[in-house]
Amino acid sequence: MNSKSYRIKLILVLFSSMFVMGLDRSSLGIAAPVIMKELNIDTATMGVALSAFFWTYTLFSLPAGNLADKYGSKAVFGWAAVIWSLASASTGLASGLFGIIAARLGVGVGEAAVFPVTAKIAGDNFPSKERATAIGWYLSGARLGYAATPIVMGFLIAQYSWRMAFIITGLGSLLWCAIWYYWYKDPANQSKLGPNVAKPKTVIPWMQLLTNRCTLGIFLTKFCGDYLYYMFLTWVPSYLVMERGFSILKMGIFASLPFLTAFIIQPVAGYLSDWLIKRGASLTVARKGVLVTSQLCASSIMAVGFVDDPMVAVAILTINIAATSTVGGMMFTLVTEVSPPGMTGTVTGSMNTVGAMAGILAPTITGFIVKLTGSFQMALALSGGLLLLAACTVLFVIPAIRPMELGENKNP
Repeated sequence: MNSKSYRIKLILVLFSSMFVMGLDRSSLGIAAPVIMKELNIDTATMGVALSAFFWTYTLFSLPAGNLADKYGSKAVFGWAAVIWSLASASTGLASGLFGIIAARLGVGVGEAAVFPVTAKIAGDNFPSKERATAIGWYLSGARLGYAATPIVMGFLIAQYSWRMAFIITGLGSLLWCAIWYYWYKDPANQSKLGPNVAKPKTVIPWMQLLTNRCTLGIFLTKFCGDYLYYMFLTWVPSYLVMERGFSILKMGIFASLPFLTAFIIQPVAGYLSDWLIKRGASLTVARKGVLVTSQLCASSIMAVGFVDDPMVAVAILTINIAATSTVGGMMFTLVTEVSPPGMTGTVTGSMNTVGAMAGILAPTITGFIVKLTGSFQMALALSGGLLLLAACTVLFVIPAIRPMELGENKNP
């Protein structure tokens, strides 16, 4: 493993990448009320536009992880960041619904690489007893990005327009690409293949991987957790405006609170899980214990639609989105523990693909529920129920935490 000082710097660089990614990913959800009004788009149609990101995100998550396993993390992550930054900026140039959808498809292509590649980087550079803490810290950058987005986008929309807001934030994200290009170096055994360089190839036993009990449990858990997470990112800002009567600026402040809380809680939860291991707890107890506790807390979103006081609703949202963020961090930590050697990017990409399917469904289903019922109540209840299912899956489906044995072969 690399030196401690290098690992700290790596966390900071990954933290900044997550901040940039979080801002570009969640920006459309903040601008949605203004865009719907200007372009005369109803909630069902906007739900489709909000889900467009996840169409390509789903398709490219697995290839991105597989490419990182084959050719290293630096090039894959760097080019991915360029793609999503330019695509996000192009949202501001869209003349209508189809232009917005096209831009979001581009953002999905680039951001599909984020979690598979960073999970691989964590597995390559951090020992197991430090991994949950490291992942918790750098993933908290995304939560800070999500927290900043309502404030940044709200300010830019109020001062200029929603179009300029996308152009400014998208082009600004390109600055991170330069940092990544000049600073990060792939580990020696992960360098890019040259035309005359022979390297052992991992033959992935896909059927064993995709039908393994551990993998199936991870897939179901990821889907349920991501459904709530992506519903929050895409629709809760509009919920605060449309159902709770908040202004755009007020919404920006209160929509950021859950993610500011998550920014603090996520690395703390990762530290707690690693602390349990250092105190003698098994990987299974340390990882599953924190994961299930977080899932149960996150399921409290079911109560949001049934309270009258807007501030109580915001308080509940703050609790459950912080808990959901912890769920996400522990899932990526868990994958680094169960992935066979040399397959972390591939397994993470597979998991992320399933989670992205929830990203396709959550905005669309929520939009149709709101259109049919005139309320977000049933949509919030559905997402909370899925978190309870996820907790049961972790307890009763996912086996003890150890590397899966898939019988992969090496060919010279």
